[in-house]
Amino acid sequence: MSRAAVANTIELPPLCVRADVGSVDPERRTVDLVFSTGAAVERTDYWTGKRYIEKLSMDPKAVKLERLNAGGPLLDAHSSWSIQDQIGVVEPGTAKVVKGEARATVRFSARDAVEAIWQDVRDKIIRSVSVGYRILRFEEEQGKDGALPIRTATLWEPYEISLVPMPADFGAGMRNAAVQMNPCELVMRQVDAGPRVTDADRTRRFQLAKARGHI
Repeated sequence: MSRAAVANTIELPPLCVRADVGSVDPERRTVDLVFSTGAAVERTDYWTGKRYIEKLSMDPKAVKLERLNAGGPLLDAHSSWSIQDQIGVVEPGTAKVVKGEARATVRFSARDAVEAIWQDVRDKIIRSVSVGYRILRFEEEQGKDGALPIRTATLWEPYEISLVPMPADFGAGMRNAAVQMNPCELVMRQVDAGPRVTDADRTRRFQLAKARGHI
């Protein structure tokens, strides 16, 4: 049986994944981070309710780093309601993908309100990092023997790095109507692919997801 690729456009909310604090430079108030290794994460498609495994491609061509390298923000637990939520900045030009790891250097603000956070980072009390990103293109492979399908992000854009108290669960905040969605090309690779999803189909799925409280 032949394999076919079907491309659709879906809407996705911003996502996040956990990483770890790395080495600290007390003089420069900087920390080196590995903000992603592309590790698999189980997600839910909020249009259909379907579960899948998400992987982030660590091919340098798949990661759009312009926003981080332009001085992307270091945030307090993904909060972006106030300028007080920004506790530092990504050092321009330090975000890169090297040997299968997405890395960056962040510099902490010297203002008094950030000093306690900076001290906890130095003391290794605050150790968890979460990166916020948008996926612009997915490629989906069907799971074998009933396993969940795998969606690999072959084009994605990190836009902020956060310090968090524990691994972030962005899904807990998905139901907020203020979440800004973004278009994502979904390329499905499967056997005997079905018909292309229409705009009417997507509208029905959106209404169903909203009725179930997923959005």
